[in-house]
Amino acid sequence: MSLRSNGGCMLGLLKKYLLHIGIEKKVSESTLLAYESDILKFAEYIKVETGSDSPEKIDGIALRSYLGTLSRDGYSPRSIARKVASLRSFFSFCLSHDYTKTDPTVGLNTPKTGRDLPEFAAKDAMERMMSLPDMTNRKGVRDRAVLELLYGTGMRLAELVGCSLKNCDFSRGTILVLGKRLKERLLPLSGKSAESLKIYISGEYGIPEEALKDRSISTQYSEWKDLPLIAGRGGRPISRRTVQRIVKKYLEQVASLSRMSPHVLRHSFATHLLDAGADLRAVQDLLGHVNLSTTQIYTHLTSERLREVYDLAHPRA
Repeated sequence: MSLRSNGGCMLGLLKKYLLHIGIEKKVSESTLLAYESDILKFAEYIKVETGSDSPEKIDGIALRSYLGTLSRDGYSPRSIARKVASLRSFFSFCLSHDYTKTDPTVGLNTPKTGRDLPEFAAKDAMERMMSLPDMTNRKGVRDRAVLELLYGTGMRLAELVGCSLKNCDFSRGTILVLGKRLKERLLPLSGKSAESLKIYISGEYGIPEEALKDRSISTQYSEWKDLPLIAGRGGRPISRRTVQRIVKKYLEQVASLSRMSPHVLRHSFATHLLDAGADLRAVQDLLGHVNLSTTQIYTHLTSERLREVYDLAHPRA
């Protein structure tokens, strides 16, 4: 079998690979960026070490040497495992499309990683955080809406950024998000998250709050239906980086966590639901998890919480 022309370097193949997984596999933008970063880092390493980044000249020895370098540079087993997964996917693509004769990742061991428990903020911390944005100015109103949406629905950062006005239906109390692998998910939108969003939309787009309460935006304000739910500069959707900055700004004022990311609000959403007795499968559906085992990690958090209560309160503890 003859090899297809690949331009002699990994960078050319990387472009083809990213296009392939973006269209065929329908992976998210964040996953694309992670794969690109992982493979570029390896390409830079192999170019320095061998003077060539031709995939045909890469073997298992070169890969194991690279992983050893990552370990010595202080990368965690989890980070290294992710890079191995990226390289496996890339070289599998190269082999299946006849760009290489062999897959150098075959037989490559993945570092064993423990499953980290997700960090979450306490309920009272979340309440305090929601009171921090200044509702007398536009940015404060936007910030409150962002925080309430992330914590009130459990949606992912990418799902929030990808929402447009047509996704939101106050008459039914729902918001439609596009999750991983382009799977749609209908989430409840009510209470404080709905109220904060109404205030934001009314101020940002001039839609009366009273109108929002009675009909869906998509039918009453069709000319605005494709506008972003949360707007950024120039009328574009709010950027991922801006959302990350918003969450960090307020979360670090109420909690001491190793990470101050939007995903902490998602973790808090799930943990607080289970703490209150929510059904595990219902939480799985709300989070958009394909496997129940992914959701079950939150039961470990609630179990630890129960243990704390027991140790503090039981006379025989």
